[in-house]
Amino acid sequence: MRTEGRPRKLKRGNGRARHLCLVFGALVCILPGWQRAESQEHPTEAQVKSAYLYNFGKFVHWQKPAETESFDICVLGRNPFGSALSNTVAGERIDGKNIVARSVVGLEGISHCKILFISTSEEPRLKASMAASRRATVLTVSDIPGFAERGGMIGLVNVAGTIRFEVNVGAVSEAGLTVSSELLKVAVKVVGANPQKEIAR
Repeated sequence: MRTEGRPRKLKRGNGRARHLCLVFGALVCILPGWQRAESQEHPTEAQVKSAYLYNFGKFVHWQKPAETESFDICVLGRNPFGSALSNTVAGERIDGKNIVARSVVGLEGISHCKILFISTSEEPRLKASMAASRRATVLTVSDIPGFAERGGMIGLVNVAGTIRFEVNVGAVSEAGLTVSSELLKVAVKVVGANPQKEIAR
């Protein structure tokens, strides 16, 4: 699978729009210099998706005050990342908290998660997973087919061999979260804002 246009770690600041271009690279922006610098690198699918999970945390606001000492990015079910996710978040912080990547076995373990990646192994239990995540104010991300259309918050999708993402703003809002408009601008599809009108790019 071709995965160029690797999402990169970014910093908050006045250059946020430009940072988004750096984050999503060739996905949405024409940055020849940056592309040349990255042309010798061949990130795996797991690395690309791990970088997305990290970066989503920069553009989502949790209205419920955090009660944990760390910012936990969790994987529910079979872990498809290997060491990629842990390597991506090692030494990084969000909202002043150290980021921790960890696996959870059951829904009772998601209460301390800020972002929950729902593995394809959990598709038979998807409705229950999404309902529990909304109650726990957890951002759900998955590459299960049709995830955003089925009520998930952010779905990772393959578009012409490149990893992109879709956002269900209705599901995000229902969980008490807010997604930055800048993130929505680079989503390949936004659903749930208006049942009669979906935004597709």
